[in-house]
Formats: sequence, structure tokens, C-alpha cells
Amino acid sequence: MKRRISLVLSAAVLVSLFAGCASENTDPAQETVQSGTEAAAAAVPEYKTTHTLYFKDSTKSGKATATFFNSDSGKSEEVEMKKVGESDDSVTFSCEGNCAEYNTVSIKHGDATTPKLAFNPCISGWYQSDKEVLPYTEGKETTYEPDFEEITLTCIDYDKPVYIWKPDDYDPTSAEKYSTIYLLDGQFIMYTGKYGQVREDCADAIEQIDAMISSTGQKAIVVAVDNVGKRDFELVPNIGVPMDKTDFEYEGTDGTKFADFVGKTLVPYIQEHYNVCTDALHTSLAGVSLGGMESFYIAQEYPEIFDTVGSFSPSFWEYDDETWSEYLSGKTFGGDSPFVYFYTGPKEFDTDPHVTDMYNRLKKLGYPESRLVLHFNEDGAHGGVYWRAVFSEFLAAMIYQCVEPLQK
Repeated sequence: MKRRISLVLSAAVLVSLFAGCASENTDPAQETVQSGTEAAAAAVPEYKTTHTLYFKDSTKSGKATATFFNSDSGKSEEVEMKKVGESDDSVTFSCEGNCAEYNTVSIKHGDATTPKLAFNPCISGWYQSDKEVLPYTEGKETTYEPDFEEITLTCIDYDKPVYIWKPDDYDPTSAEKYSTIYLLDGQFIMYTGKYGQVREDCADAIEQIDAMISSTGQKAIVVAVDNVGKRDFELVPNIGVPMDKTDFEYEGTDGTKFADFVGKTLVPYIQEHYNVCTDALHTSLAGVSLGGMESFYIAQEYPEIFDTVGSFSPSFWEYDDETWSEYLSGKTFGGDSPFVYFYTGPKEFDTDPHVTDMYNRLKKLGYPESRLVLHFNEDGAHGGVYWRAVFSEFLAAMIYQCVEPLQK
């Protein structure tokens, strides 16, 4: 997924980008998939060197200090934030940081300090509410209860709820097409209010995608798939016998059939009924936990559809090293392989060392390192608050096809 409109692009490049997207939507039979190195060379802007970060503080502290970190090298830099606004319920601070050097930030305000949060060109700011730290867009009201459309499609042999979010200015007739972000376990990654979902446990994907749109100009819609009730079957690929097979109702899963539903039913439906690009360059998917593993699997099965995948705390422990190696050895990797963003931590049942093992396994098998990044959070655990803190890093990976601080 890339930014299609950039003031720094030449007119020739702009024409080629619009023509490519338009031709795919006009005549699917003549579709030419654009992805990987060739597309990146033509369309990807440079990762920004500096970016303004905002911090909205409901505790109305008199001072705020940002400490920027590189989660890979451990390098850090402290910057005093300036007070730039005040209202009845909050004080807002801001500062600039080097997002080519640092990918996370923590903010000391009064006697409190936030956990480490993502810092990149796609995040506008962070809001310290009375309960938690939330993403927000400076200058725009954020409700944290996004409006969405619900549709139902047939998945395998049962009904599948799917939730569609569109930005406020979505135009179904616009000549400019929208990118598409598919989310597995979407009922938890975006707030739906279903199944007793706890607001504080949500990853707030929509709020961060909205911030991305405001910060970069990249327009996108979200397609969030509901996996409640069938997670173990839909989100575990059929590549062997799962390690926890005793937890399943029967030996085997529907992960491969579910991947086919996504690639052969869901994506074509969205591309037919919504004003979106149909090339891989503007189509991505992400998931957490079992959904992180299944997202990775779907991207490997359908690289012609998905150019970028976000795999947050993926449950790679479901299969042993021999099973994963056998599966991946049958794949061919190159410059057009999907860009893979991994995130994991080691605490409270999070999924390392299995994710680090997968990252190293892929490199040994020849997966292009320019298409592969790992964010290891030494303080990370398994839960929505941790995935919320870094979700925008996946969005930056989609637009820039790199996370520069982690790939130097």
C-alpha cells in the first residue's frame, strides 16, 4: 500500500500511477499486478527524517518530555515538548523527532510516564485519557466508536460477518481509488462494541488509520473480518498437525479454506462493490495472535493480491520448526514477495522466541531482507494495549515499504 499522490513526484510518475490503478478497475481481465521492488522504485516516497508528535494530556501536566528510542539499537534521545494548546479538559504539547532514527517514544508528564509508543510519519499524536493512552489526530475530534457497515458473506459453508469502515469523505464515484486494509480478528482490532468487547482492550486500528490518512494523504478503507466462534479453525493454516491438537474439536483446521475465502470471495467482492484499487500495491492485511499467523499464511498463498502483511504476535508456536520449514521451502521468494512486518514481545504468553525464529528462518530461506522487518519489544506482552501501541508502524510499512529505524 503506497501513497499515490505526492507533491514531490514528477508529473510522469503521477500519470503512470493513476493509469495503473484506473486500468485495473476498468478492465479486470487486463489486470497487471504491481508489487514488490519494481513498484516500490516507482511509487514509494522516502521515509521522512523529521515528524511532529503531539501529546494531549488530560491530567493537565505543566511539563512534558519525550524520550525517543530505537527499539533495535537501544539508542535514545530526550526532547522537551512545548505547550501548544489548552482546553477545559486537557493540555496539548508537541515536539519534532527524527523518525528515520527512532521508532518509539515515551512521554513523561508530571509524575507519570507513558509506555513506549509508536513514533513514525503515520501517527499524529497520543492522548493520555483518565484510563489509558490512545491514538488521536491533532485538530480532529476522535470518538473511539467508529461507524461501520456490516455485510454477510458465505465463508466455506456458513455466514461470515464482515465490517466495512470508510473515511468521512469516502466518495464512491471518485476517480481516485482507495487502498484497502483487511483485518483478521477485526472485531477486536477495531472497536465494534460486540461480544462484550472491552473498550480498553481494543487495538484502535481505525483511529490510527484515520490519523494516517490525515498525516500522509493516503486514503484507505478497512475490511474487518469477524472470527468469533471459529478462530481455532479459520486462523490455523492446514500445513500439518497443530501442536495443541487436543484443544481442537477434531484433528485439522479450516485455515486453508479460510484463506481461499479471503482470496477468492472477500477480496473480489470488495473490489467489485467499493471504490478501491485492485492492485497488490494498494492491498494489505494484518492480524494479531492466531490472526497474525493466518495473515502471514494468506499473504504467502496470495502474494499477487497482498503486497504488505502485518503479523502482530503471530502464534507460530502452533507448528514445529520442521513443519514450517517444509511449508516455506515450497515457496519461491523474490523482490515481489509481500513485505512482512513482524511484531512480538517475550512477556505474559507473547509469542517470542517463535517470531524471531520465523524471521531468521525466512532470511535463511532467501526471503529478501528489504521485504522483512521485525519489531521486538523487550517489554511486550500479548494484548490489545501492546498492539495498539505499534499498529501505526505497520501502516508506515505499507506506505514506505520499510521501517527505516529497524532496517539500517
